[in-house]
Amino acid sequence: MDREDLFIIFKMAIENKSEAFGFYQKAAMNTSDPESKKLFEEFARGEEYHLNRLKDRYRELTETQQPKV
Repeated sequence: MDREDLFIIFKMAIENKSEAFGFYQKAAMNTSDPESKKLFEEFARGEEYHLNRLKDRYRELTETQQPKV
Protein backbone atom coordinates (compact mmCIF):
# COMPACT_ATOMS: atom_id res chain seq x y z
CA MET A 1 0.00 0.00 0.00
CA ASP A 2 1.42 3.38 -0.92
CA ARG A 3 0.95 6.62 1.01
CA GLU A 4 -1.78 7.89 -1.30
CA ASP A 5 -3.86 4.78 -0.55
CA LEU A 6 -3.23 5.33 3.13
CA PHE A 7 -4.48 8.93 2.90
CA ILE A 8 -7.63 7.77 1.11
CA ILE A 9 -8.30 5.11 3.73
CA PHE A 10 -7.84 7.60 6.57
CA LYS A 11 -10.22 10.06 4.92
CA MET A 12 -12.84 7.33 4.51
CA ALA A 13 -12.42 6.23 8.12
CA ILE A 14 -12.76 9.82 9.34
CA GLU A 15 -15.96 10.26 7.34
CA ASN A 16 -17.39 6.99 8.66
CA LYS A 17 -16.58 7.82 12.29
CA SER A 18 -18.02 11.31 11.88
CA GLU A 19 -21.27 9.85 10.54
CA ALA A 20 -21.44 7.28 13.34
CA PHE A 21 -20.80 9.97 15.95
CA GLY A 22 -23.64 12.09 14.55
CA PHE A 23 -25.93 9.08 14.36
CA TYR A 24 -25.45 8.19 18.03
CA GLN A 25 -25.75 11.82 19.15
CA LYS A 26 -29.03 12.16 17.28
CA ALA A 27 -30.28 8.83 18.64
CA ALA A 28 -29.48 9.97 22.20
CA MET A 29 -31.35 13.23 21.68
CA ASN A 30 -34.38 11.53 20.14
CA THR A 31 -34.98 8.75 22.64
CA SER A 32 -37.11 9.13 25.74
CA ASP A 33 -35.79 5.94 27.35
CA PRO A 34 -33.09 6.82 29.90
CA GLU A 35 -31.17 3.55 29.47
CA SER A 36 -31.11 3.90 25.68
CA LYS A 37 -30.05 7.53 25.99
CA LYS A 38 -27.16 6.53 28.26
CA LEU A 39 -26.09 3.78 25.86
CA PHE A 40 -26.25 6.03 22.78
CA GLU A 41 -24.26 8.72 24.60
CA GLU A 42 -21.62 6.13 25.50
CA PHE A 43 -21.44 5.00 21.87
CA ALA A 44 -21.15 8.63 20.72
CA ARG A 45 -18.24 9.23 23.11
CA GLY A 46 -16.49 6.14 21.75
CA GLU A 47 -16.95 7.27 18.16
CA GLU A 48 -15.76 10.77 19.05
CA TYR A 49 -12.62 9.33 20.65
CA HIS A 50 -11.88 7.22 17.56
CA LEU A 51 -12.63 10.17 15.27
CA ASN A 52 -10.19 12.41 17.12
CA ARG A 53 -7.48 9.73 17.10
CA LEU A 54 -7.89 9.27 13.34
CA LYS A 55 -7.77 13.03 12.74
CA ASP A 56 -4.64 13.38 14.87
CA ARG A 57 -2.89 10.54 13.06
CA TYR A 58 -3.95 11.86 9.65
CA ARG A 59 -2.60 15.28 10.61
CA GLU A 60 0.71 13.68 11.63
CA LEU A 61 0.93 11.85 8.32
CA THR A 62 0.12 14.90 6.23
CA GLU A 63 2.71 17.00 8.07
CA THR A 64 5.43 14.65 6.87
CA GLN A 65 4.13 14.31 3.31
CA GLN A 66 1.29 16.14 1.62
CA PRO A 67 -1.36 13.89 0.04
CA LYS A 68 -2.25 14.35 -3.62
CA VAL A 69 -5.89 13.55 -2.90
